Amino acid sequence: MSHECDDCGQEFDTLTRLRLHDCSPTEISEDTTVDPSDTEELTPPGETDRRPETVELASLDEFLEGGTDATPDSLAEAMAAYESELQSASESGASDRYSGIRNGYRRQLISELDAATQAEGWTVLEELLNAYHPNTAEGFPHVTTILQNVTGRNFIRTRLAEEVETIPVDALEYLETIRTQVGEQQDYIIEGLHPYGWGIGHPDIAVAERIHEHASEHIFSTSPMLEHAFYADQHMAVDLLERMIHDDAVQHEITYQLDETITGARWLLDAPAGAASDHFWPTSPRYWDWHDDLGFDFELEDDVEHRIRSLVREEGLENDLPQDWDITDLTL
Repeated sequence: MSHECDDCGQEFDTLTRLRLHDCSPTEISEDTTVDPSDTEELTPPGETDRRPETVELASLDEFLEGGTDATPDSLAEAMAAYESELQSASESGASDRYSGIRNGYRRQLISELDAATQAEGWTVLEELLNAYHPNTAEGFPHVTTILQNVTGRNFIRTRLAEEVETIPVDALEYLETIRTQVGEQQDYIIEGLHPYGWGIGHPDIAVAERIHEHASEHIFSTSPMLEHAFYADQHMAVDLLERMIHDDAVQHEITYQLDETITGARWLLDAPAGAASDHFWPTSPRYWDWHDDLGFDFELEDDVEHRIRSLVREEGLENDLPQDWDITDLTL
């Protein structure tokens, strides 16, 4: 599949090359000075001046309203328009506009891309992951949360319908790259990492080891990853839980609420407690009740529950629980 630049007409065999190519307008005279941060398009004499964002959003509206068939090419164009508009708003410091575009289009783009991925297979999604990979630019592309969401959805579907090894390595490595680069204040992107736990046990990516590595610096987002891992394979997940709890690097005290502190072990035990509860399904990926949609049910197996209870005793946490405590009482 080739991709043509709307500005210069050059064709590229991948979205990455299209996105990164150096495209300069051909009709700008040599004595014209253009501020690189300027988002206005130079128009031929006689035409009404208009901002490219008006054109971009109009094409995006047409696509989302069904005026354009949802093909891989049209999806790529829609994602490019969304990325371009958010980049423009970000560079100009227009925070209200940025939020308006993100809130107005993100959910619909997720739905369109998810539907296309289900219909066409992982290839549609993987091409976009490569085009907007974190390693292609400084900072995360603005479409990152969309791609994370759809990737997480298809982690879950693939793991439940097939085997873990059918999750593409490129998709796992995409989330893994984000994991190693994410900062503490990037809440939406951190949330998009939670379904990474569904990759536990993959033969080509050491997901459990990487979640363990994550725990030493990002304990708060480790527990949700671990909860997703419990849904995927509770025996592998409890193995990982034991290793992390017995790791001194993970056992530092953390501030839980205001001035209340708990141990890393206590925080991580919230993961199996959440999985065992019928009332606290994860809200990620957003905009999708995956457990209802897929008819998924979860029950903690007896031997896994026994191992969790042993961890609670080892950590001296029973005194903070009811006398006849249940695993769900570990929910924070």
